[in-house]
Amino acid sequence: MKTKINEYGSGRITVKLGALAMLLPLFAACGGDGSTEVSDPGDLEAPRESVNLGGEGDLYAPNRLLEVSVSMDASEFNQLRSEGRTLASTARECLTDYEYSEFTASVTIDGVAMEDVVVRKKGYIGSLSPSTPSLKLDFNDLWDGRTYQNSKGITLNNNRQDPSNARQCLAYEQFRQAGIAAPRCNYARVRVNGEDLGIFTNVEPIKKPFLARAFGDDEGNQYEAQTADFGTWLSQRFEKKTNERENDRSDLQSVTDALALPDDQLMNVLPQLVDVDEFIRFWAVETLVGAWDSATGNANNFHIYRAPDTGRFHFIPWGADTAFRGEHPLKPDTGVLYRNFSLADRLFNIPQYRAQYQAELEGLLATQWNESQLLQNLEQIRELTGTSEAGVASLKAFIEGKGTPTDPDYRLPRRAALEQALTAETASGSVYRLADVQPDCSAPVTTPLTGSVSAVNGTDSGSFSFTLPDGRPVDASLTFAAFEVDSLVYSIDTESSPEVVSLLMIGVDASNSFKPYVLQLFIEAPDYVPGTHEFHGFATNALLFEVDESLPGDVRTLALGATGSVILTSVGTGSSAGDVELTLDAILEYGPDVQ
Repeated sequence: MKTKINEYGSGRITVKLGALAMLLPLFAACGGDGSTEVSDPGDLEAPRESVNLGGEGDLYAPNRLLEVSVSMDASEFNQLRSEGRTLASTARECLTDYEYSEFTASVTIDGVAMEDVVVRKKGYIGSLSPSTPSLKLDFNDLWDGRTYQNSKGITLNNNRQDPSNARQCLAYEQFRQAGIAAPRCNYARVRVNGEDLGIFTNVEPIKKPFLARAFGDDEGNQYEAQTADFGTWLSQRFEKKTNERENDRSDLQSVTDALALPDDQLMNVLPQLVDVDEFIRFWAVETLVGAWDSATGNANNFHIYRAPDTGRFHFIPWGADTAFRGEHPLKPDTGVLYRNFSLADRLFNIPQYRAQYQAELEGLLATQWNESQLLQNLEQIRELTGTSEAGVASLKAFIEGKGTPTDPDYRLPRRAALEQALTAETASGSVYRLADVQPDCSAPVTTPLTGSVSAVNGTDSGSFSFTLPDGRPVDASLTFAAFEVDSLVYSIDTESSPEVVSLLMIGVDASNSFKPYVLQLFIEAPDYVPGTHEFHGFATNALLFEVDESLPGDVRTLALGATGSVILTSVGTGSSAGDVELTLDAILEYGPDVQ
């Protein structure tokens, strides 16, 4: 773990030398015999001077691939790898605070060595990985005034949701071209204790230096959104990142109040609180690049900053590793034109603002969206990072399309998809907004999940067991289900890095008219080997569904994995890759809407 080092050396010495000299006589007067112990002057190290290492190089030069090497205690790195929120906790209406542990490491960047660097894991849920954890390195914490190429630290995103390694940097460049403040980024090859973890994205953090550069000051209120929106209750989900001590959040309430006004009043009041023209352009860029896990796509992954000079909010993109994908995978029929956010949805329903949004999109397509340039930039990134052609295939398909209409994986080019949506008589897609209701902070209902299943030579057998919220036990049999369907389906998600193995199990409850349930297990490919594998974010976890053909996708989500493990006894390889034998020992949490 890290040990705080102040300006006078190591340990917990916090009194400046001048003050220490004044206090020594007082300590002497307190002694029973008038004596005192005085530390050896050699125990106090000389002050560490402010220093900028690495020279004046550009830490975020787009054609740069940093070489980052981290050395730390092996057991501490194992602890770092294991930390993270549970999948189930992210679905709770009241999300508890979560703090990652901090450790001390030695770090070398492009040959420049630094001792006493604070390192911790980062990530909310989608990027959590035990094999390749995202990292934050702080050069300044234990050595006040130390920077590397004028930066106090670096943020290294593991690209878990982006095997192309290109989505974040390409997306942020599209925002900047449109005049939207966005972080700079490039790439880093990261090694920890000699282990090559692969290519990470080195992203400029949204902190005061960024705010000062982008907006000319850094004194305003900055908030980060993780599934947050404007609302009486939803605004509480914005995490305040500046001016925390004052914790004055009245500016959020002002926007909430404005959105409750009739259209004509809203059009007068809102531009005083939000840079509306800039937001509509921001919204159009999110739509252009198909960033579904974004502000307008998912009420997620963005910052807002209220500039003191104008008193208006500006939107800043963040977490763009799901850009260049398109429709929301978990919200069916979202459509091409994003509006799963209160501000976007409200403006879309006001003809003047909808026309402005559509005009922004048309302008971006006419003046900024350049397929050949995007593909050229993508190829440069691929060559720089050593990414495979397969890794960038889906991103290329998003830009230029794929196949013909009769192909199962046919895809329209992004330009054609947008033009089609813009010329439609009625707006396509459903709108999914977060509910602005008082959160239920009661303890979640849980159930043990146990089971033993196998798939050998095409024969699926076994069962998984759990208890419904009403107390009724369920034993879902794969053996019985196998008479009607393939009850254990093995597949690999190649759009994750590392790849993720999915085991989709269908079981029927013989005691309840053979009612079907579905359990989906997913395990990162490096962990898909015999052994015990603990639940960890989306990397290794379980989702429990009940079949309901009246719903989109024919299933309803019941519960998510909280804690526990999957024990793999054997796994097949080659032509027998779908063979597996496993047992389950876990706890699931039911969603708040499951009775």
